[in-house]
Amino acid sequence: MVGKREDAWKLGAGWNDTFLWYAKAVIALKSRPVTDRTSWRYLAAMHQFDRNLWIGLGIIDKKTKLPSASDMDVAWNQCQHSSFYFLPWHRGYLARFEEIIAATIVSLGGNAGWKLPYWNYLDSTNPNARKIPEAFLLKYLPDGTTRNPLEDVPRYGQKVLGPEPRLHIDDIDLSAMDEPDFTGSVSFGGSKTLFSNPDIGIRGQLENVPHGSVHVLVGGARPANPGDGYLSAFETAGLDPLFWLHHCNIDRLWAAWMIKPGVNMEAGKQWLDGPSNRAFAVPKADGSGLENYTARDTLNGGKFYPDYDDLHAGTGVAAVPAGGQAAVLVQGPATMTEPKVIGANGEKITLGDAPVETAVKIAPQAGKAMVTAMGPGAPEADSGKRTFLKLENIRGASSAGGLKAYVNAPAGSEKDLPQEYVAGSAALFGLGSASKVDGQHGGNGITLIFDISDLARRLVDQGNFDPSNIRVKIVSAHGGGSTNPITIERVSVLRE
Repeated sequence: MVGKREDAWKLGAGWNDTFLWYAKAVIALKSRPVTDRTSWRYLAAMHQFDRNLWIGLGIIDKKTKLPSASDMDVAWNQCQHSSFYFLPWHRGYLARFEEIIAATIVSLGGNAGWKLPYWNYLDSTNPNARKIPEAFLLKYLPDGTTRNPLEDVPRYGQKVLGPEPRLHIDDIDLSAMDEPDFTGSVSFGGSKTLFSNPDIGIRGQLENVPHGSVHVLVGGARPANPGDGYLSAFETAGLDPLFWLHHCNIDRLWAAWMIKPGVNMEAGKQWLDGPSNRAFAVPKADGSGLENYTARDTLNGGKFYPDYDDLHAGTGVAAVPAGGQAAVLVQGPATMTEPKVIGANGEKITLGDAPVETAVKIAPQAGKAMVTAMGPGAPEADSGKRTFLKLENIRGASSAGGLKAYVNAPAGSEKDLPQEYVAGSAALFGLGSASKVDGQHGGNGITLIFDISDLARRLVDQGNFDPSNIRVKIVSAHGGGSTNPITIERVSVLRE
């Protein structure tokens, strides 16, 4: 790939050349039939497609001719989530989209070499970083009459990113960058799965925050007539032109994480050359056919390896010091310690308008060992071990919401729950799709893991931690006031 991807906010305000040509290319792609592999709708359907939903939203109608069944089987409904394939699949997807946009710009009379910008929303040196770039908020192109396709899309959320108490979504941050391991149930990149994880997969920390949070914070839901903004759902996310800038930054964060000293990058054959049950596929840049790729193709030297202008601003990653060590390519399972379940609650819980509490019980021997390991004078080998709260098989009908979990919080209403007892919060991006029994995720929903090590140590120090009765309180909300309940199959505590 020639040229570098740049920070959207450094390209100039309003209609800079990069965004003006992007808008013109989007108009061209939207004019193409969905059977065209380089069309806007075809490319979006590669992420996820639901015919009835698209008809209901007016994206297609009942008479719209779709691609052949074989084409759809290979190229559509590919998005990888709750999986260690999340990052490499999206990298290839972004790269080919970028090539198609660039080729379209040339066909319209523009210059060659267009590159997809990234929305660097966590750049603390830029006061505008959290704002949606201006070109995505303008109603018309510079001619004053042509509708702006970068803005003309359902978005019901924030225009400036920040915490959303109404949805129980905390502020976005770079905490995922501190995860040392790419693969695992607690990791940067996600758990080991097959294609589309028909079994239970666990989101990597980067997929949770900032990835999922930004999707829901910007997409939101329509309050008067509940319906998710395009960015809030798997099936429509790729239809929002902002999706591609958001994912470009997520991809950049992966590239930045890779240069951190001492991180453990996955290099097992299942990841490099997989998945074994279905290959990743993208259209050829001219739309003449389809081609397969693997995670190997997205690494340095591969055909989809990107080049960014800056891997430090907004990533929390400093330049590798002299004598420092960049990412080590190792087979994840050989060096990563999977945490073990040491206690769980005894029943499925249903979330409603009020906080719901459930008790997690740890066996006496394991509980005593845990408290001892976190207390004063604990052996160094034990004191560094982490504790996690796991919410398994979260299911619900809508994706435009969030939840927050507390451990041993005092009794009180939702508004009275102190922040010092927060175990974690998450946006539920893709929950509706992941909960469909007949969907590619098998109806398993979403599974989340929160690191509660510091919280657990504080509770032990306060004498507020009884391993036989860990009280977990969970609150949830949907942006459109959905009456469809969210359920959680099991709540458990894990220990390294």
